[in-house]
Amino acid sequence: MARPPRIEYPGALYHIIVRGNRKQDIFHDEQDRLLYLDCLAHYKNERDFRLFAYVLMTNHVHLLIETGKTPISRIMQLLNFTYARHFNKKYGTVGHLFQGRYRGFICDKDEYLLALIRYLHLNPVRARIASSPDEYKWSSHNDYLSGKAKVVDTEQVLRMFSESKTSAKRLYREFILEAVGDGKKAEIYRGIEQQILGDDLFVEKIRGQIERDIIRPSKVTIDELMCVVSELTGIIPEALKSPSRHRDTVKARALGKANWDRYIYLVVP
Repeated sequence: MARPPRIEYPGALYHIIVRGNRKQDIFHDEQDRLLYLDCLAHYKNERDFRLFAYVLMTNHVHLLIETGKTPISRIMQLLNFTYARHFNKKYGTVGHLFQGRYRGFICDKDEYLLALIRYLHLNPVRARIASSPDEYKWSSHNDYLSGKAKVVDTEQVLRMFSESKTSAKRLYREFILEAVGDGKKAEIYRGIEQQILGDDLFVEKIRGQIERDIIRPSKVTIDELMCVVSELTGIIPEALKSPSRHRDTVKARALGKANWDRYIYLVVP
């Protein structure tokens, strides 16, 4: 069965889940996690998206992203490839670090934003590697408590609790801790039609937007793909088109060829 194409448009909220290939670890030490956060911060600035929450587990990552003009597929291509390249170089490994396509749900922001933030931040507690989200270093939970977030956009969420920063942080923490002990929320993963997390009205809204605004499902052009490969590898497009047999150029060219059939997404103005 063909996989459904991504639903993408500016302002969409996505719950992203990225897993290690064959359940392998994608972080071995603190420096790996810091590198991933550096990559996340770099592309957040470059690609102009909002990050409401993250949690880095040993073999998977959860992200809560609201996109701007750059499609979520492009953001994840850049983020995953850049981190995997550094990881493979550091550990002398080859092959895919991540398990196929990331899982991504487009979510009703009004209905699910707070629930998703709480769900992500309690992941280490459910996994029994922390007794409280306060104890876990590799999530954005403590950014909300400290008010010193470097990567995460906390202001909008905290204002949902109170206009007073002190009160907002206290109420936020109470909201998170209320759910300690709750099990896995099946609806957070299930979604509707594999991609949409929201009630019937939200689903109909997304369907209507797709029918109204989508130009067509399409592959990226060869020039677009070369631009992505060039940005990731540092090999200029002219060199990719040339007959050069330089090792780095050959590797970059092979990357583009291998991924030609994977770069498919819905184009929405």
